[in-house]
Amino acid sequence: MNLSHVLFSPNGRIGQQEYWIGILILIASNIVATFIPFLGFLISLFLIYVGVCVYGKRLHDAGKTAWIHGGVWAVQILLGIVGFALAGGAIMAAMANGGGSDEANVAAILGASGSLFLVGGLGFLIWIIYTIWVGVSAGDAGENRFGPPPARAPSPAPAPTQPAPSPEPTVQPPANEETTRN
Repeated sequence: MNLSHVLFSPNGRIGQQEYWIGILILIASNIVATFIPFLGFLISLFLIYVGVCVYGKRLHDAGKTAWIHGGVWAVQILLGIVGFALAGGAIMAAMANGGGSDEANVAAILGASGSLFLVGGLGFLIWIIYTIWVGVSAGDAGENRFGPPPARAPSPAPAPTQPAPSPEPTVQPPANEETTRN
């Protein structure tokens, strides 16, 4: 397996095993990037490209366009906008209350965080379903418009079968000819 092809090249096709390895690397890299203050943000931006490469090549293997991955990103962005609009509306309602009671402010903040949690959870669920769908989709057996099928790991050669031992031919001793002595 060529790991640099799996992670950094948007062209061609990859099989299921390479896809899942790429996804695990993406998840681990994103987790590590969250703990690095500014550089982690830049790494996360680069990992978007890596994700396009991994998901795109797997979609190519199934004969589908990688633009499907862009559609999932568009849904995520739309959900983010809706979530922040709902949260902003709840916070604006609390501010319009003119400082009102603390209970009303707490309720507004809980409503805002609840809407963000709901929309964020829905977005996460969409990514999980999409990732599994791409990972388990069967690839095209032959060549498609994205290239030849990914090289499959060679199956182990069957163990050579030993022929059944043939029974030993029974050797009969040569016939004793009685010779007479003169």
